[in-house]
Amino acid sequence: MELHITISILAVTLLFVFFQDLKNRSIHIALPILIFALGLVMNYLSLDLSFKDILYNILFIAMNIVGLILYFSIKNKGYVNPIDKSLGMGDIAFFLAIVPLFNFRSFILFFIFGLVFSLMAHGIYSLFEKNVTIPLAGYLSLFLMLVLGAKHILKIDLAL
Repeated sequence: MELHITISILAVTLLFVFFQDLKNRSIHIALPILIFALGLVMNYLSLDLSFKDILYNILFIAMNIVGLILYFSIKNKGYVNPIDKSLGMGDIAFFLAIVPLFNFRSFILFFIFGLVFSLMAHGIYSLFEKNVTIPLAGYLSLFLMLVLGAKHILKIDLAL
């Protein structure tokens, strides 16, 4: 029962992230903090998640950020910090907030398919509204709601 309440609160929080990021292209810091806390509760209540996976997921995010910095620095022949130019702090905070929700393998799958989903969603959205920036945290929160809904409501295990 506690897991269902936690998932419901998480879904509402993810809706706030989606609409806030879509409208403002930023999210309030309280939202990732709440998502992280709910993720810790879900991690604690779940039998298939471990705190070791949180560390691996954080290291995976760090490797991606370092890779992004190296890519843009090599491309521009000098140090470039892509944070707030290519990737916002809210996006990084969102990635860190969701690490307790996944085991390592599932996090990598979520990361890849979530980015593909975000690219497709933004392609469709940009047909109706022209905006240069991508609300990545918003799209990923929508994708996470779909994954959680499939898993906990429809009982479809997407291996995420």
